[in-house]
Amino acid sequence: MSSYRQRLLHAHLAPGMSWRALRRLHADDPSLERYAEHSTDTLISLTGCRSTSARNWHSYWKSTSVVELEKELKAAGIMPITRDDPSYPLRLEQMPDPPWVIYCKGDISLCNKETLAVIGTRQPSNYGVRATEELLPPVIQSGRVIVSGLARGIDTVAHKRAILANGMTIAVIAGGFFHIYPRENKSLAETLANDHLILSEYPPDRRPQKWHFPERNRIISALSDRLFVVEAGERSGTLITVDQALEQGRDVCALPGPIYSKTSIGTNRLIEQGAAIVLRSSDL
Repeated sequence: MSSYRQRLLHAHLAPGMSWRALRRLHADDPSLERYAEHSTDTLISLTGCRSTSARNWHSYWKSTSVVELEKELKAAGIMPITRDDPSYPLRLEQMPDPPWVIYCKGDISLCNKETLAVIGTRQPSNYGVRATEELLPPVIQSGRVIVSGLARGIDTVAHKRAILANGMTIAVIAGGFFHIYPRENKSLAETLANDHLILSEYPPDRRPQKWHFPERNRIISALSDRLFVVEAGERSGTLITVDQALEQGRDVCALPGPIYSKTSIGTNRLIEQGAAIVLRSSDL
């Protein structure tokens, strides 16, 4: 007989399963005893999903074994952690919409250490890169873990600086482990998986989608004690993470920049609105 953890994992692994749909399945049946027994019409009624999704889920649950799926995940070095698992990070459990399952490679205990999230534009200026590289080492050497999203630009600079400074870093990715994005960071992702931590709320075969990035950002902010915004344009997606951090009660600080720089419009405005200004490492 399967455990609740196995049933939740099996339900979550279904192709295209969303956080909202699983919440509705869970609300109807908190033990998830019946998730695989529902007809397609019942799935549509319960979750509001499309008929194609309901058919795909029904077929997947009938044709797969969660025990075999667990073996496949283990063989790939992927550790699924469900919300009822003792190792599930407390910071995520305190979110209004915590991931049902997180898929991890590396040291999950890093989520319990003092952290600093570092975010910013994918196209940083030389000033932004230099500031990140020079401001972070004292923070890293103090033992704080750097959290970011493995994206191009500031995220990549932050992860690499943590590694070079002999510190620790966590990457939260916006797709599954079999589809690391961007591709040029695949080697970096392997390093993080071996020596640090990389995690995702998406099953390994899930390709990154546009809406995954703001969903991913809420996890970055939740895992942080403080959020450092290096550079951001006026309508940067980085600012979505700031909103989520503020909703989660996290402190936000920002790097000031030239008033003529497009990549500093967002950060300068954050400072104007009350974010702490970062002029030296001690400000972090």
